[in-house]
Amino acid sequence: MTHSAEPDEEQPHQPVSHARPEPDAAPAQPKPRIVSRLAIVAPMLIAVVALGIAIWALTDRPSTTPPSPTAQEVAEATKRACDAYGLARTAVALQTRADTGSDPIAAQAIAANARLAMAVGGQHLVDSLSPAVPSELAGLLRSVAADLQGLAINALAGTTDGDAGQVARLKDLEATSARVVELCK
Repeated sequence: MTHSAEPDEEQPHQPVSHARPEPDAAPAQPKPRIVSRLAIVAPMLIAVVALGIAIWALTDRPSTTPPSPTAQEVAEATKRACDAYGLARTAVALQTRADTGSDPIAAQAIAANARLAMAVGGQHLVDSLSPAVPSELAGLLRSVAADLQGLAINALAGTTDGDAGQVARLKDLEATSARVVELCK
């Protein structure tokens, strides 16, 4: 019995081919070392790019402050606000100084119109304000509006004109109105 691995037997010699592989042959598989390096480098590269984009997005925010108004816009806004003040002042003056006569129903109607003029006049002042109105004037007009609305709601609630709170609100309104008149000249 002979074994094929016995030294005395010779194995047939197989010829080695140095010919190029045929074009239809499957491409050689990349070395596992290159694939493992790509598997590490590609995600790291993507992570670095994503980090850079995130940092840029966080630091490059557009400005949220509106541009400063021009001198012409300030002048136009001031005129609109002052005109609104004049209109509200006229409405309140006409409705609070009307002659009530001796008729109690007429007196109630005039009082209702006066309260309405104060409430609507105050809201009209607030509505006329824009960012271009100078801050001092805007603050004074907001104060006038709050005083008018305070007087109106207290009058609607039955507070008399002689009440200390109503008298104080009226004095504040008159002092603030004098300052508004000066700024609107």
